Amino acid sequence: MIAAALSFVISAVFAAVMAQRWSRRGRAYQAAWAIGFGMFAVAAAAGLARQLSGVTDLNYRVFYLFGAVLNVAWLSLGTIHLLTPPRVARWATWVVIVFTVLGVIAVAVSLVDLSKAADTGRGFDAAPFPRILAGIGSGLGSLILIGGALWSAWGFVAKRHEGRRALANVVIAVGVLIAAVGGTAAFTGATGVVEWTNFIGVLVIFIGVLLT
Repeated sequence: MIAAALSFVISAVFAAVMAQRWSRRGRAYQAAWAIGFGMFAVAAAAGLARQLSGVTDLNYRVFYLFGAVLNVAWLSLGTIHLLTPPRVARWATWVVIVFTVLGVIAVAVSLVDLSKAADTGRGFDAAPFPRILAGIGSGLGSLILIGGALWSAWGFVAKRHEGRRALANVVIAVGVLIAAVGGTAAFTGATGVVEWTNFIGVLVIFIGVLLT
């Protein structure tokens, strides 16, 4: 419960900080990161509600949508805006928006098995489309974040500039990996893990964001 509460507070604070930066500077990557951190906060709030009152249909759907399907996708969109030409970033934005709509619909209409959701986190086994979207959002999003880190690091090595940005993306990627490890552990039936890995992961991610 402590970890879920900490995850909610820290994610909400980070989302507010990024939203404030976006309001001052108007950078698209700041907006995407604000949305991604906001989704972490919503997922953490749903996880806290689950610990306080047990798994319900609503809090499981909210936790899954914002914590497994969408949050890493939006964080990766921030990396795309930071590192790619504007035309690529615009196309990526539309892709993520469409993906978000699909995720909302899939999670809203799919059948949830609450007994499996409580025991293993695999509440969508009977209707696997949300799980497929979670694999795409978290898996592909993590690859983009890691790829961005490697690209930035290579640029620093090759051209001897943007060292701080290279380090920032490496730190962000490490944070995403920590959160991903927790999600994987939850699907294997481990309990009390995902809340702490989400808290540590989002903290490390934000340290990377500050370095940018």
